[in-house]
Amino acid sequence: MNQSLEDSLATVIEVPMTTTSEASRKIRGALKSAFPSAKFTVALSAGRSITWTDDGPSVVEVEDALLAAGCGEARVGWNDKRYIEVAGDTLYFDRYNAAERAAYQQDLERRTKEYAARQQREDEAVKQAQQAKRAAIEPLNNYTPPQIQNTTVFEAFERLRQRAESEVTIHDTDRRPSWAPPLILGEELGNICYELGYLTDDDKWIARLWATFAPPKRSGRWLREHTSSLPLAGLSCRGFQLHAGGARGSTGNILFEAQRKESGEWRFGPHEWPSEYSSPRRHDWERLIRERENLRHELEHYTLSEGRRLQVETRLAEIAHQIEAIDVLDTADANEHRKHKSLRQQALELARVRVLDFIGAPDAQMQLAARLWGALLHLRQGAHRSDLARAWHWTGLFPAQSRLHQKVSSGRAQSRIYRDAVRHAARFRHRNSK
Repeated sequence: MNQSLEDSLATVIEVPMTTTSEASRKIRGALKSAFPSAKFTVALSAGRSITWTDDGPSVVEVEDALLAAGCGEARVGWNDKRYIEVAGDTLYFDRYNAAERAAYQQDLERRTKEYAARQQREDEAVKQAQQAKRAAIEPLNNYTPPQIQNTTVFEAFERLRQRAESEVTIHDTDRRPSWAPPLILGEELGNICYELGYLTDDDKWIARLWATFAPPKRSGRWLREHTSSLPLAGLSCRGFQLHAGGARGSTGNILFEAQRKESGEWRFGPHEWPSEYSSPRRHDWERLIRERENLRHELEHYTLSEGRRLQVETRLAEIAHQIEAIDVLDTADANEHRKHKSLRQQALELARVRVLDFIGAPDAQMQLAARLWGALLHLRQGAHRSDLARAWHWTGLFPAQSRLHQKVSSGRAQSRIYRDAVRHAARFRHRNSK
């Protein structure tokens, strides 16, 4: 047999340990053979550790026995300490005192129970404080629009839908068409939309009933035909959404929506489930509640020195002031949040009535909105703000005593249209003076 064949056979015979179970069996056998009276725990699959009590051999003796049995390879670290590697992983040796280990386990269990009891006390204190905080603020009810089963209303929306389809032409296969007739908000709804931020000084105090069209893309048609619960085959206009102002807002600002169903009926929304106020100071407030509970428990259940007692009482007073300051801010913000949600629900109800009134005579409503546009254009041509106020009053949109009329007349509303009109008038006077 030549030398190369002998080397190959030797390589095959001296296969290193590759699996954890094989390495564990070999290590246990080596330790039992070297130290028959000692009890070892070999856990290579969980931490690569070998543990035994301190009445057995030393760590160096165990390392020497494993190396002599070929159970690993010795490695020297940067600090000249010897390590043993088994299948590329380092072995860890734990030689412990049984009494000390038992005492440590008992202390660990005690501290674990104390921590769990403290967490339970803190959680209960936070829960009670949160309940008291919520009870101080009147909750808001969910808003569900009244059911409409009137066929006359369904027919009116169907006529408006057919009109939207007949008055638009899809020129671009990638974009939906736009069709949004204007309607007058009225003073009450207009003021609410202004307070909610749906309208600004630069916006026209009108609303638009935007028709929602199906996406003309091929992918959109496939999804409608195969996955949508409302395919509405053959219908381009599928519903309407009311947005305050001349532009289409976000879905969170929808004042009214109508969706056609397969049966030919219509469903109306939106439905509102107002969320509770979430304080940005919640984590700080909760931390103070937990700290206060721990300090109170310390005062009641432990014997403290005079210095420590004074320190705890001083800190409790500071915590009380900090919690009170946060509660004052949270109460004000929560009331503002509730006011905003209440205004939102009021706006939804007024917008619903407004749209139902609009679909009864859409042509007259659109003409009235056009009169408002004319009044605005009259201002752009050089009229004074008082002329705009009189024009709005002339159109019957807002009474002379309304908040909007007073703001325009007094000059507090510096709208974009007014600024443009003043600028154009100044240029005209400058040219004529020359």
